[in-house]
Amino acid sequence: MTRCEPRATFFTPFRLDGTFMRIRSRAVSPPEEGTRLVDAAKAQSEFRFTDVTGTLVGLWSPGFSSAFSIACAHDVLPMPAYSGLGPADSAAIAEAARLINCAENPVVLLGLLASKPANALAVRHFIGRHLPVVGTFQAAGAVAAHLFENFGGRVGQLANQPGDRLLDSADVVITIGYDPVEYPPGDWNRNSARKLIHIDVLPADLDNSYRPYVELTGDIASTLGLLTPQLTRTHRSDLAATILKAIAAERAELSRESATRSGTPIHPLRLVAELQPFLSSDVTLCLDMGSFHLWLARHLYSFKARQILISNGQQTLGVALPWAIAASIVRPSEKVMAISGDGGFLFSAMELETAVRLKANIVQLVWIDGTYDMVATQEVIKYGRKSGIAFGPVDLVKYAEAFGATGKMIRISDEIAPVMKEALNHAGPIIVGVHVDYSDNHKLFEMVKEDSIH
Repeated sequence: MTRCEPRATFFTPFRLDGTFMRIRSRAVSPPEEGTRLVDAAKAQSEFRFTDVTGTLVGLWSPGFSSAFSIACAHDVLPMPAYSGLGPADSAAIAEAARLINCAENPVVLLGLLASKPANALAVRHFIGRHLPVVGTFQAAGAVAAHLFENFGGRVGQLANQPGDRLLDSADVVITIGYDPVEYPPGDWNRNSARKLIHIDVLPADLDNSYRPYVELTGDIASTLGLLTPQLTRTHRSDLAATILKAIAAERAELSRESATRSGTPIHPLRLVAELQPFLSSDVTLCLDMGSFHLWLARHLYSFKARQILISNGQQTLGVALPWAIAASIVRPSEKVMAISGDGGFLFSAMELETAVRLKANIVQLVWIDGTYDMVATQEVIKYGRKSGIAFGPVDLVKYAEAFGATGKMIRISDEIAPVMKEALNHAGPIIVGVHVDYSDNHKLFEMVKEDSIH
């Protein structure tokens, strides 16, 4: 076989016909039910034959396969006691501290990795040194409740948020765990000469609008642990304090206004106001993509790392329900809520069968308007008309029941709280539909730079 095999790196099936002087074979004895294959293979019977005529078939394996074709003779190797990145270079950390201490108005921009639980505590200690902060949608939960007065809000998708005013005012921007796909630098730092400090596990992805003066590449928590004690700032700048005070006032007024909105279909801000109390520490929220998610990403607040899961930069319609199923598996003690538009929900609605089969404790809230509204709104802005964005009605209650799940509808705004309370106490998957008034969606796109709409 060694002389006949065609390629030294190929697995080759073969057949041999003839008379064989000697044959030795092994066979695994029938194991008891539930026995692992690796354990069953340890007890093999051996058989010897001589002068046998017949056909021999098999698979020739190249030499390198010996490492994985033979049962392991030892226990699974233990993981290293310590592995992973260390902190960034000490000289770079010292320079970053000098820049922050000397800056007139430094502002922190948090990205996805800032909301990683292992990093969030270090991030909170860092911004607790009188540093104003904004975060991308995917950084939700990184800022703790006691630091809310430092928080200018979430930024991303469109450069028209209150947090953008704070970010624009900075003379030094410190990005933590930030990836450009979350909020392209060209949208928030174009033609700016201010200095950037990049803190991440990877080197910066350089472009004309993102050229850090200092890069702190390494474990984020370890790096911040060394950087934070070197900061000597004693207060926020007057400029940042003024902007944050205005943002807080706007936030409070919007909250009051949102809670009093009525009418049908229901306005997105009323839904946000009613959903906020349900976002307790034992709830995980998975957001789909669409115009609905802009209302939630901007105005629904979380103070727990990785409590709100948002795709954002990848624009992946249909992620909420599969994410919710996965979250129910890895967080079995928590209640999981998914929110989708009706268009995004239909991208992966068939996964309701998986949720039913797994008895997943999830609530799927679907905002209904019968269109791909985010596409429609941008079509009107760019082309002056809508095209190809409407689809027929879907009876979500019957759809849920067809899969063996439960379906509910919210008819008026006063039903939001009682229906959601019932849904969150329900065992197994439940679909809740609500018709939404998107007449104010054009406001999501106001004050946007012309080239922000693609």
